[in-house]
Amino acid sequence: MRKITITVCGLLAALTLTANAADGPKGTLYERLGGMPAVRAVVDDFVTRILADNRVNHWFAHAASSPETAAAYKTKLADFVCQAAGGPCKYEGKDMAAAHQGRDITPEAFDAVVGDLTATLAKLKVPEAEQKQLLALLGPLKTAVVGK
Repeated sequence: MRKITITVCGLLAALTLTANAADGPKGTLYERLGGMPAVRAVVDDFVTRILADNRVNHWFAHAASSPETAAAYKTKLADFVCQAAGGPCKYEGKDMAAAHQGRDITPEAFDAVVGDLTATLAKLKVPEAEQKQLLALLGPLKTAVVGK
């Protein structure tokens, strides 16, 4: 469970970009997404989706072990996303390289989780610019997350 929990956090760490350019979007990504209600909606659908995904769900067995555990996992992940997107929440965790060292995450698992996130963003009608911003930032995390 720990290896994929951290992988999801790693993927969502890519949400750190905020827009400050005069001709670009205004406000933090967190604000443009719609604040905590939108973050919770994304996390809820995303976690539900990865738990149903046979390509990766075996790594999430602990998160699905009880309704209480699943709720706690979603809350922690929402706090992570909130902070990463420039919101007021605080997430404390390891850096991605340290968190994934020796966990043998495969490129296919990483790509499957990214695909699940993409499907969630599309389902929830996250604006295209914000989707692109989130997804464009995921690529560099792959080297930290995927096992060597």
